[in-house]
Amino acid sequence: MTTSQNPTTIIGADLHDIQYGKRVHRHWHYVYKKRRKKAENISSKQITIGQLIALCGSLTAGYILELNKDQIALFAGALLLLPGIIDLAASITGAMCAKINHRLDNTNPKLLNILMSSIGFSFLLTLFSSSIVGITGGLIGELFFDSTFWKILVLCQASMIIVGTITFPLMAGVTYLVKKSGLDPDNIVGPVETGFTDALMVLTVSVIVRILV
Repeated sequence: MTTSQNPTTIIGADLHDIQYGKRVHRHWHYVYKKRRKKAENISSKQITIGQLIALCGSLTAGYILELNKDQIALFAGALLLLPGIIDLAASITGAMCAKINHRLDNTNPKLLNILMSSIGFSFLLTLFSSSIVGITGGLIGELFFDSTFWKILVLCQASMIIVGTITFPLMAGVTYLVKKSGLDPDNIVGPVETGFTDALMVLTVSVIVRILV
C-alpha cells in the first residue's frame, strides 16, 4: 500500500484484497449493493404485513358501516361528515406516530416526555381541526341538507375526541414497541393505525348517531 492512498478507502476491506492489490472500492460497492438489497427485502416484508393489517381494518370498517348504514342515514349530514373525519383522525394519528418515531432517534431520548408531548399536541390539533370541520359541516348541512347545526358539530367533535382518546395513547405505545423491536415504524405503524382508526371511527359515529337521533 502506497502512502498516497487514502486510509478511509480501506477501512473494513478484506485483508486479502489489500494484500493482493485489488481495487478496494469494488469491495465496498459489492457490500453496499448486498446490504441495500437486504434492507429493501426487509422493508418490503414489513410494508406487506402492514398493508394486510390495514386491509383487515378497512374491511372491518366497511362491515360496521354496512350494519349501521340505515341508522346513520337517518341523521342528516352524517354521511357528509364521515369521510372527512375518518381521514382527519388517521392523518393526525399518522403524524403523531411519525413524530414519535423520529424523536426516538435522538441521543438519549426521554421516552415519557416524547410520548406525552406528542399525544398532547395531537389532542390540541384534534380539538382545533374538529371544530373547524364541525362548524363547516354544520353550516353546509343547515343550508343544503335541512340538518341541525349543533348536532353535526357535536357529532364531529365527540367522535374525534373519543377516537383520539383511544387511538393516540395506543398507537404511541405501538410505535415505541415496534421501534424497540428493531423494525421500522414508518413501514408498519402507518397502515396499522389507518385500518384501526377507520374501524373505530365508523363504530364511534354509529354509536353517537344512535344517541342523537
